[in-house]
Amino acid sequence: MSLEEGRFIRQARKKSGFTQLELCKKLGISHAPINQVENGWESISLFNLRMICEAVGLEVVIREKKQV
Repeated sequence: MSLEEGRFIRQARKKSGFTQLELCKKLGISHAPINQVENGWESISLFNLRMICEAVGLEVVIREKKQV
C-alpha cells in the first residue's frame, strides 16, 4: 500500500471520529497494522482492508484492469 492510499485511509478514519486505537478495538486487531498501513510501511490483506473501509464508511471496489 502506498503512502497516498494510507493517508486516504487515515483521513477517512479521522472523519469517522476514530482514533487508531478505537478502530483497532472495534475491529479486534492490533494497533500495529493500522499504523503501518496509514504510514505506507506495509501492505494489508484485502480482508483487513475491507474491514477497515467498512468501519470508516468507505467501499472497496475491485475492477478488472483495462489492457492498453
